Parts: sequence; C-alpha cells; structure tokens
Amino acid sequence: MEIRNAMTIRVAKRVTAILRVGMVSLSVVTIILLLMLYAFTSKMGAMIDALATMDTQFSSMSGDMTKMRSTMHNMQRNIAHVPAITQATVDISNSVHTMNGEVDGMNLTIASLNHKVYGITNHVSNMNREFRSIDPAVQNIGRDLYRANGPMRLINDMNPFD
Repeated sequence: MEIRNAMTIRVAKRVTAILRVGMVSLSVVTIILLLMLYAFTSKMGAMIDALATMDTQFSSMSGDMTKMRSTMHNMQRNIAHVPAITQATVDISNSVHTMNGEVDGMNLTIASLNHKVYGITNHVSNMNREFRSIDPAVQNIGRDLYRANGPMRLINDMNPFD
C-alpha cells in the first residue's frame, strides 16, 4: 500500500509539474499574442492612411490617363488628314518632274516625309491602343486598393486601444 501511495504521489507531482509548465507556456503564448495584436493595431491607422493616399493617387492617375487618351485621340484625328496632303504633294511633284535637279531633290524629300508621316501615324495609333488598354487597368487598381483597405478600416473601427 505504501509503495502504491508513494507511486501515486510521484505521478501526481509529475502531472502537477507538467500542468504548471503547460500553464506557464500557455500564459507566455497569450502574452506574445496580445503584444502582437497591440503592435498590429497600433500601426493600423498609418496603414489605412497609406492605402487611402495610394487610392487617391491612383484615382488621380486614372483621370490623367483619361485626359491623355483624349489628347491622343485628337492627335490621331488631326494626323489622319496628313496622308491626303502628302498624296497631293506627290501628285504636284509628278507634275513638275520636268524641272531642274533641285525639284527632283524636293521630290525625294517629300517622299521621305510621306514615309515618316505614315510611321508617325502608325506610332500614334499604337500609342492610342496602348493607352486604351492601360486605362481600365489603372481604374481597376484604384477600385482594388479601395476594396483592399476595407478590412483595415473595419479592424481599425474595432480597435480597443483607441
């Protein structure tokens, strides 16, 4: 009986020691979690402000992209008349082909200008297409940033340390 009692007391001491270590460990983990929660919530306002600033900047950038797209469209519309003018200049050049060597030099210059204008028209068209493809993405970034900081605003409203 004494051996059984001694063994029971030893087992009880071991279980008590294990429980004490477990409770101390749980307390340490709880304290660490509370410190992490405090650190996270104390910086929440700064993170929300940064996200709001980013949202404002991307919205402004989206507006600027819309203006640029409009300007590029106007430029493309204005440049669309240049090939007809170039063609008329080539016709005039053919009419005066019988003139001296300087007129022939002008003809080559006008042909080169025609080629460059076509290149510029193509570049402006490409730029216009690129701006059209970028504009929705920039607008979506603004909306995504606003959505992304929604949970931060909700957590900030629930912050017990304010």
